[in-house]
Amino acid sequence: MIATIRLAVRRTPWLLFTAPLLLVLTPPALQAEPKAQTYWQVDDVRPGMKGTGRTVMKGIKLESFDAEVLGVLKNTSPGRDLVLCRLSGLDLEKTGVIAGMSGSPVYIDGKLLGAVAYAWAFGKEPIAGVTPFAQMHGFVERFERRDLVEQNGKPRRVGLKEPLKIDGVQYDRVTVSAGFDASRSGAEDGLWMVPLRMPVATTGFSSRSLDVLRDGLKSHGLLPVQSGGAAGKIAAKEKEADLQIGGPLAVALVMGDFDMSGIGTVTHIEGDRVYGWGHPFFGMGGCDLPLMTGYIHTIYPRQSISFKMGSPLRTVGVINADVSTCIAGWLGRTPDLLPVQMTVRREGEEARTFKVQVVRQKSLSAQLVQASLVNSLDMEGDLPDEITAEMEARITVEGRKPIIIKDTFSGSGFSGSRAAGMLYQQVSNVIHMLNFNSFGPVRIEKVECETTILAGRRTADIEAVEVDSDVYAPGETLKASVFMRPYKGLPEKTRIAIKLPADLPEGTYTAQICDDLTNARAELRDHPYLNNPQNLEQVFASLAVQTRAKRTNLVVRVPISGVGVAVGGQALPNLPPSMVQIIGATRRSGAQTITGALVARHPTDWVVQGSESIRFTVAKNKKLSGE
Repeated sequence: MIATIRLAVRRTPWLLFTAPLLLVLTPPALQAEPKAQTYWQVDDVRPGMKGTGRTVMKGIKLESFDAEVLGVLKNTSPGRDLVLCRLSGLDLEKTGVIAGMSGSPVYIDGKLLGAVAYAWAFGKEPIAGVTPFAQMHGFVERFERRDLVEQNGKPRRVGLKEPLKIDGVQYDRVTVSAGFDASRSGAEDGLWMVPLRMPVATTGFSSRSLDVLRDGLKSHGLLPVQSGGAAGKIAAKEKEADLQIGGPLAVALVMGDFDMSGIGTVTHIEGDRVYGWGHPFFGMGGCDLPLMTGYIHTIYPRQSISFKMGSPLRTVGVINADVSTCIAGWLGRTPDLLPVQMTVRREGEEARTFKVQVVRQKSLSAQLVQASLVNSLDMEGDLPDEITAEMEARITVEGRKPIIIKDTFSGSGFSGSRAAGMLYQQVSNVIHMLNFNSFGPVRIEKVECETTILAGRRTADIEAVEVDSDVYAPGETLKASVFMRPYKGLPEKTRIAIKLPADLPEGTYTAQICDDLTNARAELRDHPYLNNPQNLEQVFASLAVQTRAKRTNLVVRVPISGVGVAVGGQALPNLPPSMVQIIGATRRSGAQTITGALVARHPTDWVVQGSESIRFTVAKNKKLSGE
């Protein structure tokens, strides 16, 4: 794949379950289709045919290069062929095939052959794989998903009817790789064609954000690099230029104060229908991405594959198809994007607000929101090694109450260069859980986040617990002292209490003194319908448990016996103990016991760390029990 991508994503699952969500597509209005006589059928292409191609090497000026057909590779992947061409002109003999030429159209005798899409990564000659336009057009119209290229698929060797002599070496077969690792090729493999690692250029993103990109994009074959937007005078001069065949074709993922977008080349325009790139973006099938004009700044030379550095200019439509042979879209349409607003302030300084819009693609939006949030914090420059962050995120969901995450973060996991990524991971995972729930569509209307950065680490470890009494009667209040040691400070005593129910059965109990996150995880385990939701309401109930936990809460948790059952995903709480035992023992019912717990929360000035347990006895006759 040959394209220049502007992207920043990272995905680190935190939630306990995900499931695919079917994407509902609206069929486009009928448009004129390309006439078959205007493009080549693969079976009519012969070695030795010569033609020309179009691309942009600087600005938006179209330039031509030459192309000679070397051979046709049949069935390089299911339903796909590849035309092998030698390119020349535009100094391609020196640079090789350039990443960013993806989609550059190649014509023979005035008829469209296809789009430049593959390259010989370490070859001395500019040998390119051209995706036939006949298959680009056909796959887009059918929106086929079964034919998507597997990123980790095995390389496919294709024999040539007539050997090729390239740079004095004769080849009788070509290996077409579905993966991105060109280093696996060797002389014994013949000519090795690979989809290129697409360079990732970003506007407004920090070096730390790029580190996040490199970790998250390896499987997509993307290579993050820093870039910049089009200069004001250039953007003003070129912004009204129309999309043109052979010109830059940008696909935005994030728009606004930060920018992420892929820039390749337009292969063909038929009426309002646009085809480009000659390979997939992410292989999403149906999608809704901003289609933009672009500007090429320069060619960045590299030993293996050089690439174009460019910037998007103007939104002119929507990319709605991302299939194995190309991307395609419609001019004159407006993409539906997710607004994200981020406000960041450092202690004693004025707050700064950033606004972006990210694509509403279920497999991407969570990652893109996290990348934008991370970068908003990185815009503050280097953070102290020890910080405390107060964060409130509001995720507005259509038809429901907003999901609010309001918490304080501090400690070894939220310091230095790791702070930004860890801080916003929970926001990303909530969005991911909503997008991938399997029970119904959920529309996120907007995401808003406010973050305040305070200097210093404000954590405290639980060191010991002393209970006031070892024996309590039902209905009494258990009281204890918790000794906590603040970071680099002396131990401090905190008093805690929890009211025992008047009908609490006699027996020995264990009280766990812990942080609120530990308590939330226990609550999910105790309630099977929360740990494994069976409907959309339970998804939101599970999210409520996870998002209401506060790291600054000191929690007293006393587990008690089963208080209900879950049958077929339906919770039946507050049942008599005898009924819980009867239903839970019936295997045919598939019932799972809901375990209960007494919980009391005590706010503190620190982010609580650690856990301790104490045992106590409940007896109706305390005096008799204590003798």
